Amino acid sequence: MRNSDYTYDYFLEAFDKAKQTASDLTESVSEEVFLQKPAEDKWCMGEILSHLIEAGNEYKSQIRKALDKPDDRLAKGTGPFTPNFAFRWFIGQVSPENRRKLPTVSSFKPVQAEQISKQKVLNDFLKLQDELIHFLKKAKLEGLDLNRVRSWNPVLKIVPMSLTAFFGVLEAHQRRHFEQMEELRERFNQ
Repeated sequence: MRNSDYTYDYFLEAFDKAKQTASDLTESVSEEVFLQKPAEDKWCMGEILSHLIEAGNEYKSQIRKALDKPDDRLAKGTGPFTPNFAFRWFIGQVSPENRRKLPTVSSFKPVQAEQISKQKVLNDFLKLQDELIHFLKKAKLEGLDLNRVRSWNPVLKIVPMSLTAFFGVLEAHQRRHFEQMEELRERFNQ
């Protein structure tokens, strides 16, 4: 998918698929493998999933704020939806096609491996996806223009973001980290 022609259904399918992917990756390994780090300064599968939850929850709170506005302030429109140039670039940076290591924002840091329960972190991730799906269904039902309904970037608080950008960043970021989890599963699940 090019990050310039998103639809409600694309996002709905992507977040539903993320639930299945996270479940498959998590349930196919033991707790020991799930928490095994490839190196002291690298994340284990559990920390990666925890990171996705931390980042997702930050984005989710801003999405909720955007959708909690009075109905007459929520722009209507239909897709496909396209984030602005800056966020198309950023989506490319957090997608799996970009192999460069990126710094982690401190508020997105995962819970330490020693504090992670495989089932709890999976349940929290699945709950996050369900909430994102709920927001998208609401937007689709109300015919909201994902390009024109905006909130503030959770990291750069003075930068407005469209819902298209919020959902696009989350979707690409999750795919990127699922690839990392898959690599760890293959490496340690012998």
